[in-house]
Amino acid sequence: MRMKKIARKRFLLAGGGTGGHIYPALSIGRELLARYPDADILFVGGKRGLESDLVPKAGFKFRAITVSGFERRFSLDTLATAGRAVAGLFQSIAIVRKFRPNAAVGTGGYASGPAMLAAAMLGVPVVIHEQNVVPGATNRLLSRWAQTVAVSWEESKKYLARPERSVLTGNPIRPEIVTAEREESAASFGLDPRRPTVLAFGGSQGARRINTAFIETLPSLAAQYNAQFMLATGSDKFEESMDLVSGSGLRVSISSDGIGRSDSGDIIIMPYIYNMPKALACADLAICRAGAITIAELAARGVPALLVPHPHVPDNVQEKNARAMEARGAARVILDAELDSTVLESEVGSLLSSERALRGMAEIARSSGRPDAARKVADCVIRAAQGVSGKV
Repeated sequence: MRMKKIARKRFLLAGGGTGGHIYPALSIGRELLARYPDADILFVGGKRGLESDLVPKAGFKFRAITVSGFERRFSLDTLATAGRAVAGLFQSIAIVRKFRPNAAVGTGGYASGPAMLAAAMLGVPVVIHEQNVVPGATNRLLSRWAQTVAVSWEESKKYLARPERSVLTGNPIRPEIVTAEREESAASFGLDPRRPTVLAFGGSQGARRINTAFIETLPSLAAQYNAQFMLATGSDKFEESMDLVSGSGLRVSISSDGIGRSDSGDIIIMPYIYNMPKALACADLAICRAGAITIAELAARGVPALLVPHPHVPDNVQEKNARAMEARGAARVILDAELDSTVLESEVGSLLSSERALRGMAEIARSSGRPDAARKVADCVIRAAQGVSGKV
């Protein structure tokens, strides 16, 4: 097929509701700008979603539409949500007609549905990107009309309406995840780069069960292994976590920077990690949830993990993500209901006591990573704008 030249470079991106849909879209947008510095990029998202804050802060133009997520059960609110979806579709049609993009890119979430459907209705080539093993409802629907479906897992293709139009790209991540240096990163946290470091976190909001199990096992782990430990509790769980630390007998006090630190600096407990690339650069083992972005960053960095899937996400996608990494040998899975200090101490201890096992998991994780995912998705977008579907 002869490819047409892109005369005016306009790209519409849509996705939102959660960071897992927004951050990949931002990475794709940055990659498109790196290719075409004069490109005009417009993001479409919900008025109340996280995207309405994150996208403008990232320097991109943003247009809000009326949309909200559907509940999993029917209620009167379902009718109202359907009404908002119809309104969002008509708003999206107006936006697409005025902007006239070369291609439209959807990264999932309820915010991308109306925008991508509007683009398809108006003859704009559509590319959708799926982060999880099992595609979300929006992307499963949109895959019927998409020119290309960029997937992060080979296993995702069987869920798509037109798997022949899928391309394995991986999940776009921030470039700093790969480029952060261990020594500099360790120094920023006051850690020793030569010692193994265990990093625990539960996402932006934290995870109480991870916090509790980790803190309860810290006295034993700190006494047995020459390791360093970092925990991000979530801002609203920091005080209760520090109370739990006090009850455990650990000597950790809140320093002038508002972070809990042991006298020796071996244990750091903070409300939130503002620089995750540096934290992952320090980590030799992670204990965390199994969101798509988290797994992509762990893999790109080559960090082995004990994954504790969030039990209350649609379609149980986090456990499916985690099991896929476990099957590869890059992670071990602990179900949320089974996580306690005894289980966690056993798993962490078995890895800290076997450098070979930890190194083997790290190598597998790194081989599973796709740090060039943003470039591959951008290739799909450009090919779609040139009139090429799926693989070339």
